[in-house]
Amino acid sequence: MSVKNALVKRVVVRKISNSLTGDIKDLKKMVKLSRKFKVNLSVKNFIDSLGDSVDNGGTLAKLLLRIGKTMSPSYRKKIVRNLIYNQYVYGAKKRQEMSTGENWVPTLFVMSPTMRCNLNCTGCYAGLYTKDGDLPESEVDRMLGEARDLGIYFVVISGGEPYIQKDMLFRMFKKYNDMFFLTYTNGTFLDKKAAKKLAKLGNVAAAISVEGYEKETDERRGEGVFKKILTAMDNLKREGVLFGISVTYTRNNIDTVTDEKFIEYFINKGAVFGWYFMFMPVGKDPILDLVPTPKQRVYTGDKVAELRGKYPIFLGDFWNDGPAVGGCLAGGRQYLHILNSGNVEPCVFAHFSKDNIKGKTFLEVANSPFFKAIRGRFPYNNNANLRRPCMIIDNPEVLRDVVDEYNVCPGHSHSESIVQDPEVVKWVNNYAEEFRNLVDPRWEREINDPNNRWYKEGDEYKDLFRFLEDNADKTKTSAVKADGNGSSGKLKERLQEVQEEKNEKEKVLV
Repeated sequence: MSVKNALVKRVVVRKISNSLTGDIKDLKKMVKLSRKFKVNLSVKNFIDSLGDSVDNGGTLAKLLLRIGKTMSPSYRKKIVRNLIYNQYVYGAKKRQEMSTGENWVPTLFVMSPTMRCNLNCTGCYAGLYTKDGDLPESEVDRMLGEARDLGIYFVVISGGEPYIQKDMLFRMFKKYNDMFFLTYTNGTFLDKKAAKKLAKLGNVAAAISVEGYEKETDERRGEGVFKKILTAMDNLKREGVLFGISVTYTRNNIDTVTDEKFIEYFINKGAVFGWYFMFMPVGKDPILDLVPTPKQRVYTGDKVAELRGKYPIFLGDFWNDGPAVGGCLAGGRQYLHILNSGNVEPCVFAHFSKDNIKGKTFLEVANSPFFKAIRGRFPYNNNANLRRPCMIIDNPEVLRDVVDEYNVCPGHSHSESIVQDPEVVKWVNNYAEEFRNLVDPRWEREINDPNNRWYKEGDEYKDLFRFLEDNADKTKTSAVKADGNGSSGKLKERLQEVQEEKNEKEKVLV
């Protein structure tokens, strides 16, 4: 970054963060100021949405007013500098410049430096990983440094329970003070001392796991855990630390966690965001009866969207909000998962690994043949339906195909059940078919609506096939397989169009 750009950045960050006071007049000034600068389309859309929200008293404006009133000065500054400017303005431009056909740069990554945990939650997605050995601090340091050099300024820290390694994490958070971190935690280690440190750092958010209220949370996480969570939230709120909730919704707790009183309760506790995760059938003898039914999943997505439009809290559903983020993020398309062993997985729920960071660069593992094969099959289904984005549970033939083709090792004992166990495979296939029948008609209406973001003739919809274009020769056969019933449909048509476009370009060059 040039000296001139650095000075401009410093002025912009200071003026915008100074406008996060919790006063609507200052928020209006922030919007006006933000519109003066040249930014990418996604940031421009955010600014426009915020402007509309300010004018109409919307929830986005109310959320930023909450942040201005409750966050410590460090957070107000670093949300603007690290998360917005570094990650989504400067970093986005750098990632785009450094991404080529051979070396694609993800938007972010998840790192689980330890799989150790002080709890033993029923059906934990990470419960069967080996707890032996933590990722050395030197490797954590190296991955963060390499990622930052590539323009990645946002990193998720998971586990296990990450704050078991509290001292190491705080050293990394301090060293990489121009990055922003989201930590997934059970909350039991977030005492008063930890809260004060986080408030001073200002570049770390905590997503605290809950299953509902005390009854639901303690049933899954252990007696007394919910009270410890509330104490942690009190500590964080007192110090002005950015935090939210992480909700695993199952067949049994959907009504509880999508109720308005549930959201109101945690807003009053100080939560600024909430992430919703569907319970996934992973590991040995997965508890299939806890997975929400397809109808329940659709219901949850609609309820979360309704709550998001009503309350000043950011809510995201990692499966149902596929259209918001452009589909599956896995395989380095947007993110990847680095384990305590150094093994690299396409997704925190796809427990298969073909590569290890030890002895390799971040860019190398992000562009392994295995990951390129996953990206080469995106968007996974014949109509690019972002409402069924997942290669594990919505388009299961994709995961089975790439794991088999690249002879990928399971991440832990029995993680291969999702692709090999006949009973589990049959269950997943039936689930995917039932879910497809529910959401395909809805998606078809959306992509045929010229006013919809994903209108099929629009540039953004066509861009979903970018990786197919990059891998057209390699993915013809796989694309047919990924269509579900052996018919290639629109995905095959798109591949044929890609090949024709490629031939025309070659004619021009000749």
